[in-house]
Amino acid sequence: MLLALILLIFILTLFSINVYLSFDKKGVRLTVKYLGIKVFNLDTSEKKTDRPSEELKPPEEPKPEPEPESKKPEPEFEITEITEIPEVSKEPEAEPNPEPQESPKPEESVQEELEKEQKGSSLMDKWNVLKQYLPKVKTALKKLLKLIKIRDLDLHLTVGSDDAATAGQNFGKINAVFYNALALICCLFSVTIKKTEIKCDYEHKAFEAEGSLHVKAKVLSILALAVYILTIYIKAKSALDNLDKPESESNSRKKDHNERKEK
Repeated sequence: MLLALILLIFILTLFSINVYLSFDKKGVRLTVKYLGIKVFNLDTSEKKTDRPSEELKPPEEPKPEPEPESKKPEPEFEITEITEIPEVSKEPEAEPNPEPQESPKPEESVQEELEKEQKGSSLMDKWNVLKQYLPKVKTALKKLLKLIKIRDLDLHLTVGSDDAATAGQNFGKINAVFYNALALICCLFSVTIKKTEIKCDYEHKAFEAEGSLHVKAKVLSILALAVYILTIYIKAKSALDNLDKPESESNSRKKDHNERKEK
């Protein structure tokens, strides 16, 4: 029974996850499918037919106006203001004598410098250990991104302005940013382009975008690379822990030595 379950899970991981994305003025439509079954569906362009039942609510009754507050009776007697206030002579407080600051001991300053040097050397040792694993992580991430396939990339942009000069400048800037970003995406992922287009409107202010794409990725390959990256992380962490152990032992020895000197 257990072998049959493992075999079934292995067969299911051989299939790909398909993500369909499209967007325009109306909204965004996102669909995730696995084995031809819709796992997730999002459509922001659908108009909500069910309106809130505000019209069915009964009319609100007019709130009664608050009655004016009755004036409080004024007291018959008069309150005289005190014009003169007797001055009280205050004796000047004696300022506390500042305590003499103790000059730092030379032994403590030397110990602090030694601790700083040890921290700097430990950081360099950790960086040298991590540097060995960086190329492996880099190649694994490249392979992982290449396994994500982008198909039928279709993108249309419209840029415009009332002034022809500013419209032309914006058109040039958008072209530079868009095609550089597209080149980076093509380097990272496996991409097939259906159509890309940028239009310029010299009469109206506009910035519109619409397009669609299909993203495909195999579950088994992604899981295998994720496990590989996890093993690299565990190896790097164990190497860093081994570096910290001798430092803790040396610190404990120094403490014992200092305690013996004090005794």
